[in-house]
Order: sequence, then C-alpha cells, then structure tokens
Amino acid sequence: MMRSKANKTKQFRLILMALITLSALTSPAQSTDTLRISDAIKIGLENNFSLRIARNDQQVSRNNNTLGAAGFLPKVDISSSASGTNYNNRQELETGEVNETNNYSSTALYGGVQLSWTLFDGFAMFANRQRLGTLEEINNIAYQLKVEDVVSDIIVNYYTLSVEKQLLDIYIEIMRLSADRLNIAREKAAIGTSYQLAVIQAEVDYRTDSAQVLKQINRIKDLSITLNKLLGRDPTIQFEIERKIPEVKLFEQDSVIEILKSQNKELLISRLNLRLKEIAIKETQASRYPKITLSSAYNVSQTNTPDGSTTLSRSIGPSYGITLGIPIFNGFNVSRNITNARIFMENQQFSLQAMENDLTAEAVRLTNSLMLANNLVEIERKSASLAKQNADISIEKYRVGLISDLELRDTQIRYLNAEFRYQNALIQAKSAEVAIQMLIGNLQVP
Repeated sequence: MMRSKANKTKQFRLILMALITLSALTSPAQSTDTLRISDAIKIGLENNFSLRIARNDQQVSRNNNTLGAAGFLPKVDISSSASGTNYNNRQELETGEVNETNNYSSTALYGGVQLSWTLFDGFAMFANRQRLGTLEEINNIAYQLKVEDVVSDIIVNYYTLSVEKQLLDIYIEIMRLSADRLNIAREKAAIGTSYQLAVIQAEVDYRTDSAQVLKQINRIKDLSITLNKLLGRDPTIQFEIERKIPEVKLFEQDSVIEILKSQNKELLISRLNLRLKEIAIKETQASRYPKITLSSAYNVSQTNTPDGSTTLSRSIGPSYGITLGIPIFNGFNVSRNITNARIFMENQQFSLQAMENDLTAEAVRLTNSLMLANNLVEIERKSASLAKQNADISIEKYRVGLISDLELRDTQIRYLNAEFRYQNALIQAKSAEVAIQMLIGNLQVP
C-alpha cells in the first residue's frame, strides 16, 4: 500500500513538472523582446526580399523612361582603323617588259565621327515614349501593390500568431484541469470510492491534452518562423508579440464596390495594360509612314605608299546627307499586324471587364464574411466565458462526486470548442477587414 502511494506521488510530481516545463516554454523569456505590429511592419518594409526585388524593378522602369530610349535623340559614334601591307609585285606587260618590285609597302589610317538622327518615323517615337511612361506607371503601382501584399501578410500572420498563443493558453488550462481530474481520480481510487477504470480514463485524457499542447507549441514555432521570413530576418530569432487583436472596422458593401472601381490597384494596372495595347496600335501604324533620317560625319583618312607614284594621300572634312524611306508594299504585313493589335486590345478590354466583375463579387463575399465574423465574435465571446465558468464549476462537482468522468470531460471539450470558435472568429474578422482594405486600395497600417 505504501509503495503504491509512493508511485502515485511520484507520478503526480512528474505531472506538475511537465506543467511547469510547458509553462516555461510558452511564457516569454526575460531577454525576449516584444515585437509590436507597427515594428514588424517597419522591419518588413525595409528587409522583405520580394519588396527589394519590386523596388529594383521599379527603378529599372524609371531608368528606361527616357527620350533616348524612346528614339528622340541622335546616335553618335566614333570609329577608327589602321592597316598596312607589304607585297612583292610582278607585272608582265604585252610588250614583254617585266616590272618587279619587292617589299612594296603601304599604310592607311582612318578616323571619323558619325551622327545618325531619325527626324521622323511615323510618330513611332512618340508612341514609344508613351509606352515607356505607361510601363513606369505600371511598375510604380505594382510596387505599391506588393507593399500592401507584404503588409497584409504580416498583419494576418501576426494576429494569427496571437490567436494561436491564446489557444495555447487554453490548451494548457485544459491540461491543468485534466491533471486535477487525474489526481482526484487517484485519490478516490485510493480510498475505495472510485474504480481504477476512472483513473485510466483520466490519464488517457490527460495524455491526449498534453499531446495537443505540444502540437500547439510546434504550430506557434512554425508561425514564428513564417513571420520572421516575411520580415526578411533570421528565422531562428525569438520574440514575443502583443496578444490583443484590435476591434475590426465594418464596411458598407455599396461603398466598397464603388471605391474599388476607382482605387483597386489590380484594376488600375489592368487599365494601364489596356493603354499599352492602344499604344501598340499606334506603333504598328507608324510602319505605314515615311521615315526621314539625317546623317552626318567628319572623317580623316591618310594613305602612305612610299614606293608608289603617289606617296601620300590624305582627306579631311565633313560629310552630310538625308535619307527618305517610303514603304510601298510588304506583303500586307502592316495591315495584319494592325488587325492583330486591335484584337489584343479588345481582349484586354474583356479581361478588364472580367476582373472588375470578379472583384465586385469578391467585395460582396468579403463584406458578408466580415459581418458574419463580427457577429460570431460577439456570440462566441460570451459562449467562451460561460464555458470557462462551467468547466471551473464542473471540476469541483467532480471532486465531491456530483458528476461523472464523462460529464466532466464533456465540459472540458465544450470549453475548448467555445474558445476555439471565439479565437477563430476573431482572426476571420481581422482577415476579412484587411482583405477589404486591400480591395479598395487603402490598407490601414496599425
């Protein structure tokens, strides 16, 4: 009897040690900094690798939007060359005379500056300038969209981590209740008021709850790694977060639909792509017009033939000219290209209309989801509070034998499910709010 009691005491101590260890794993260390949501966003905007790439793409489009790239400016080249020969010459004339010269040498030097300037190309350079400017606008908006994507991912991940930490506290609380139940069952079995089967069932439930705590700890670690990756920093960095999720802001459905049509960044990019298709038609039509090119050069050339009749020949001076090219016929390729360009523009118009329709549907879905999630938050908050009170009361009833093991376990499961629904409603509401802000192009940074 004494040995059995000692074993039970040892097991109970092991349970307490496990609880203490788990609490230590899940509580913030003294040296761990608290990462606030505003700090997380700031770090992410500075370090996120996808944002760095987007910034470089934006800079490339800015660099390309110049008069020179559009074709307005002339092209100037400098060229030079030097050559030499050393021949043995033999000439046999009809008269029978033979002229033979050995080591006949000559040298030639050339240098010049050439200018080529397209004065008119059927307005293609103007269309090209519009195209480069439009591409810069697209990349600027694309960068802003990428910023919003990264910030929204950080916000949702941060608050998801907060919810999972809250759930971990609940799992630990359930495990503590299971530990109390196991202890009570053992005490009852020791004095003969309960069966050993109740002890076994209590221990099975306790181990199940312990496994759930360990799984939740691992999930929190995974979310922490993901958040560190979004912030562009070492995934092994340890940090704590703020546990509270701010209240969500509700949106009127008609207002969301109206705003997104003018401010949604995906729509803005699609409209700019439509402009590119219109510009492509102008560029193709330019092939029908004449092309005028101005050319000029300043050349220096010198040829030395010491053994020839002319020992030195030198020319220095400018040259100039103008070229007019008029396209007459090229197998109807210009007409074909213009027709295809107009078809591409029409397809882009269809894509724009489809996108606007899809985004409108998404606005309806998200506003409905936000309203539902917000209502669920209010309902589940109260349900979780009542379930917690019921669980606390039930353990005391179990202690004095007023309820069975199954009834106690049922209250614990109800408490866990109520908290899970409440936390899930919180993150769903926040996610829907962030998605709506993205949709209308007005993401609010906490």
